[in-house]
Amino acid sequence: MTVAADLLKWLVGISTLMVFWEIAGRQAWLGDGLPPLSGVFDYANEPRSTELLLRSAGITATNASYGFVIGSLIGTLIACSGQIWRPLKQGLDTLSTFVNAIPLIALGPLMIVTVGEQFTPMATAALAVFFAVLVATLGGFERVPNVHRDVTRAYGTTHWRALLLVQFPNALPSLIDGLKLGVSTAVLGAILGEWFGAPAGLGVLIVSSMQNFQINLLWSAAIIGTVMSGAAYFLLALLQARLLRRLGL
Repeated sequence: MTVAADLLKWLVGISTLMVFWEIAGRQAWLGDGLPPLSGVFDYANEPRSTELLLRSAGITATNASYGFVIGSLIGTLIACSGQIWRPLKQGLDTLSTFVNAIPLIALGPLMIVTVGEQFTPMATAALAVFFAVLVATLGGFERVPNVHRDVTRAYGTTHWRALLLVQFPNALPSLIDGLKLGVSTAVLGAILGEWFGAPAGLGVLIVSSMQNFQINLLWSAAIIGTVMSGAAYFLLALLQARLLRRLGL
């Protein structure tokens, strides 16, 4: 019921935005930089435009997917490592915070030098994801009931077994919260990475259309990126709702 209500609110909000966008575009409230939404859709429905946009979206989706998986694994592993080897926890948290504080756009040139232009979108997507997953997972570990911790200590359970049997299962809802945030930032990170010399992708289209003042192409690429991000977020929200039902939460 909660997911359905959230979806209804989301649809109402998007519909309202689309109506105001169409009016603003037709009345030229923001000049030529904001065309009517119907004009953007007409442009995107042209065969050549559709082929270009879908091909670019597929490349960005691939980069974002790889980055999402890599970033999620890194964030989860760092969080788990701090639980197993307690002396490392503060250092790992500090290092992760420092890396997250560096703007992605500043890391782009460094990524090109280290991993190459082809893998830069994946690397920036992974960097955009890992901190959200790390913080969410750590928050889940902190919310493990004290009685569970006491039981594991009383039985002399190792850190590994306590993590696998008690802490990680309790942290799963929080972890999925982090994944929901991360999947949106993965798309943004991939697009930003494509700005730095990638051969193709939505980021390349956005930069090229800005330079050549192709407004309809610019908005078409931006809308597709937004739809990809929103769809992935909603899928993870459904997964979280099913998981919470199974766990009885």
